[in-house]
Amino acid sequence: MTRSKLIDGFADSLWNATASDAPATEPLHESHYCDVVIVGAGFTGLNAALKLASNGVDVCVLEAGELGVGSSGRSGGQVNLGLNLSPNELVAKFGTQQGERLVEAVVDAPSHVFNVVREHGLQCDAVQNGWVQSATNHFYLQQQQKLIAEYAPFGLQLEALDKNELLARTGTSNYIGGMFCPIAGSIQPLSYTREMARAAIELGVQLFTNSAVTQLVKRSDGWRVDVGDGQLNAKTVLICTNAYTDGLIPGLNKTMVPVRSVLTATEPLSEELRESILPNQVTFVDKRRMILYFRYDRDGRLCVGDHGPSRDMFKFSDFINVKKRAIAVFPELSKVNWDYHWGGRVAMTKDTLPFMHEIAPGLIAGMGYNGRGVAMGSKMGALLADYVLSGSESISAFPITRPNKFALHMFGSLGVSATVKWYTLRDYLEDINRES
Repeated sequence: MTRSKLIDGFADSLWNATASDAPATEPLHESHYCDVVIVGAGFTGLNAALKLASNGVDVCVLEAGELGVGSSGRSGGQVNLGLNLSPNELVAKFGTQQGERLVEAVVDAPSHVFNVVREHGLQCDAVQNGWVQSATNHFYLQQQQKLIAEYAPFGLQLEALDKNELLARTGTSNYIGGMFCPIAGSIQPLSYTREMARAAIELGVQLFTNSAVTQLVKRSDGWRVDVGDGQLNAKTVLICTNAYTDGLIPGLNKTMVPVRSVLTATEPLSEELRESILPNQVTFVDKRRMILYFRYDRDGRLCVGDHGPSRDMFKFSDFINVKKRAIAVFPELSKVNWDYHWGGRVAMTKDTLPFMHEIAPGLIAGMGYNGRGVAMGSKMGALLADYVLSGSESISAFPITRPNKFALHMFGSLGVSATVKWYTLRDYLEDINRES
């Protein structure tokens, strides 16, 4: 790769080079009637489509571009546990009954992904060998110990790791300890997306790509969804566009700030290196404010992710820092080649939580995963389907809420950039204090 080349976060990705074939799809050019229209064919939209179609619902899915061109085809593919609030914090925020239902959904999210993979025979390189989260200092170690205690009543047995145990599971001695989650793992995210689309089509879902929605019109019996020279009419519309939400619905895009994540992948590592770096193919997160995350692909490439610039096209220089951070954790990587460079958007919300929001009767949005989109985005899709099938808010794991907007959303990228720099400085100062 030439250093002057602009890097497309989708076309240049490892996932695009190794994914399962996409099913044949076409743009929408006609008029159709169905029960539910889903806008966005990513993790959330396709999980919703699979569950609705499996229950006899007539579903149409609209994707503005090609399958997986958004976050679902660009992510790190880690199927990890958790939200940014602990179980006790979720119960305090939403009340005992609603909070506990939400915690149960969080606990189920990784297993939900792997169950969908098995149920529909998805060919997406699924590996469920667990997830290690490291602790750089005693503050994070204490947080992890609290999480272990808080998740235990919900049937999730997390494991505390001391320095030596973390070294044995990951191959790095950079940390004082950590935590192991046995139900987590990884998938090839673009294959997962394409394979879900294939399975949905086999269940009777009509899926249209390159079909951006231009207008939503409320009707007495539901909604009209306009797409170029085509339209769909349905009782219910689900908006599942996450970090690629535009101005179609006034104000919805202001509930999130899109942060860019960059990823890079090594050449296939030697057997010797694979035995010393993440030897059991666990996924791995360096727990700081600015997290660093690692996983293998099916060919033994180590994939590493970090925060990126405030734009969608990337430069070679945008990947220098993620490689430096990776080599600081695993010095053995200093002599390997880095074959792939890509990235995409992560949707950050004001309260750091995803949301389910009924914008108007029959118009429902589910999004805002704050970097946990593979597991939580997939689970949200199933929960949106449950809400449509039951028609009852009282059993929804996610409360139906009105998300807060970012007051200065137009300046969001500047605020994000400043926050990233501040968090990076705080991580650095804490590391200096830990070593002194």
